[in-house]
Amino acid sequence: MICLQGGGEFSPACRAMDLDLVHRAGGRVVVTALAAEPGGDYATATANGVRHFRAIGAGDVVGAPDARDDRTAALGLVSKARLLVLPGGSPFRLLRALNETGMGEAIAALLADGAVIMGASAGAMVLCAWTVLPDRRTGGALAVEPGLGLAGDLLVVPHWSGGSSRGDWLRSIEASVPPSTTVLGIPEESGVLVDGTVLTAVGSSPTRLLHEDRDLAVGDGWTLP
Repeated sequence: MICLQGGGEFSPACRAMDLDLVHRAGGRVVVTALAAEPGGDYATATANGVRHFRAIGAGDVVGAPDARDDRTAALGLVSKARLLVLPGGSPFRLLRALNETGMGEAIAALLADGAVIMGASAGAMVLCAWTVLPDRRTGGALAVEPGLGLAGDLLVVPHWSGGSSRGDWLRSIEASVPPSTTVLGIPEESGVLVDGTVLTAVGSSPTRLLHEDRDLAVGDGWTLP
C-alpha cells in the first residue's frame, strides 16, 4: 500500500492519517528525507519525521543515513522498514537520489514484501508514473518526466487549493502526460491511499480528480480505469 500526501506533513492534522499507516504497517518506521539537500537539511527533515511518528505512538522509528553519503548503511536500514516515509522537498533531487543510490529498487522490493510507503509532496510525486519537476524547465514550460511508477499511472499535484494557483503546472501536464493518466490534486494535510487499483481519500480535505472534474471525499473510494 502507498499513501500519497499533498504536503504539510508531520503537522497535528496529519496525526490520525499517519497513525493509521503505522497500524497498517505493523513494524519499524524508517524516515529518509532524500528530497532535502545533503547535510543539515537532510538531518533536520529526517529528524522532524522521526519526532512526529514517535509522538503519535509508533514504537520503533528511526531515521536512515543519507544514501547519497552512505549507500550501504541506508539500504540496509531501509530494507527492514515496514513503513517507509519520504518527506517533501525537491522532486528533482529526490528522483535523482532514488535512481542513483538504488533506493528506488529498494522501495519496489519493500512494496513487493507488503510494506507501506508514505510520500508527501515531492515524495508522493516521484512514486507515480509521472512527476512535474518545478525546478526544471523545458522550452519555457515546467518539465514533466517519468517517476518510479510504483503507485500506478498517476500524477500528483501537491499543495492543491484549486486550479488557479497551478495554471503553469496544469498546462505542462496537459502537454506532456497521456490522457489515460489519472491526475490527483491533493491538498496539504490530506492524502490518497493506493491499494492496487483502488484510491481512497484520507486526511483533512477531499482530493481532486482533475480529469474527471470531481472531488473524492474523505473516506470515499474510486477505482482506476
